[in-house]
Amino acid sequence: MEMENSLMSVAVLVLVLCLSAAACHAQGAETEPLRVGMARVEITPQELAYMAGFAGRKERSTGAYKDITASCLVFDNGVMRLGLMAVDVLFIDRYYKTDLGPVQLTAIRKAAEAVGIAPERMMINASHTHCGPKFEDNGDYPEVFIEKVCGLLEAAVADLQPARLDYTVGTCSMAINRRRTNEEGKCTGMRPTPLKPIDMEVPVMRVVSPEGQARAIIFGYACHPSTMGGLEIGPDYPGFARDWVEAAYGEGCMATFLQGCGGDIKPRNVSGTSRFRSGPLEAVEELGHELGRAVVTATCVPLEPMAAAADGGVPLAATSQIVPLPSKKDPSKPYPIEMQVLRIGDVYIVGMNGEICVEIGLHIKRELADLKLFVIGYCNQRVSYIPAASSYPEGGYEVNCTRVAPTGEDMIVAKAVEMTRSLATLK
Repeated sequence: MEMENSLMSVAVLVLVLCLSAAACHAQGAETEPLRVGMARVEITPQELAYMAGFAGRKERSTGAYKDITASCLVFDNGVMRLGLMAVDVLFIDRYYKTDLGPVQLTAIRKAAEAVGIAPERMMINASHTHCGPKFEDNGDYPEVFIEKVCGLLEAAVADLQPARLDYTVGTCSMAINRRRTNEEGKCTGMRPTPLKPIDMEVPVMRVVSPEGQARAIIFGYACHPSTMGGLEIGPDYPGFARDWVEAAYGEGCMATFLQGCGGDIKPRNVSGTSRFRSGPLEAVEELGHELGRAVVTATCVPLEPMAAAADGGVPLAATSQIVPLPSKKDPSKPYPIEMQVLRIGDVYIVGMNGEICVEIGLHIKRELADLKLFVIGYCNQRVSYIPAASSYPEGGYEVNCTRVAPTGEDMIVAKAVEMTRSLATLK
């Protein structure tokens, strides 16, 4: 644990140095028509691998029920480039070192810098699939992983093409809260409860060619990809949701999933004994297709075009800050997380480290209800669960695991509002 804390401090120091310029926006420069590039790569281990997500699994995988992938989009308006990457892993590891030298987050951001994307403009979101590989004890997989995902950046830049963007928000109820409480108000374990909130919103951003063809669909949802247990590698419901969207839109469209604030939310795969089921695969497919249908349904009507600047260009901006949250063990000692916001036109992607629980995501959305948002956790590097303040008296897994004091929620929400509003004032 001491080594982990030391490594975390080093990682945080690196981020502070890299991201000390909190906001980046080229004011006064003339933008050009927006171009968007995209790329995807399969990242399934070629050898049987130890898996991440469920602590009880000690054996190597027996195969894969579906390939896991990484996707990357690059946005360029002639003045600035932003990068957005989505990866089918439990987390982007903060401190696992490889023969390539740097940690994964640093390696990806270094590759982004090489193609003109500054660190604060590069956001990486992990789907949090519980059927992905570990990065330790898996031979050369970490090196192969880094090589593949870093290569996506060059490929996406090479694919830059004129594009227009639009946005909408759908709804989906395939998730359920897992923090059931008893008559005394104490959490009774991971049990499904319809009495606590979920986030039903499905934000959708489309990348459309000048000819009107959808080239990419970016969509989000807040729910643990933990439908499937067992020893087969796979993306859980996000992979099947992407399949449904791509089948609906046809060849040439890349669907990208962003994991929301689903730290205490699971798929609605529930048994008659009021417990969560593990699988079968048909259930994973069904839940993914349910989310995919929600995405496609939301886009059945004309969507609202992304707002352009006065010169006709699409504004791009970014900000990233290290936020010292109070530690649960010792509130006088900070527990730092990175918070990041990307602005793409008039859509704001608010990304945070860690397993952010649903009420925090909903709280941020209420405070920024006038803006078009993606509010997502599991970004950039692994940190603790971060429960809502109201969860602490109830106890339970998320509260027991967290390193953050209850006042963390208000600090996160205030910082998310401050950072997002600062980008919203830019023209």
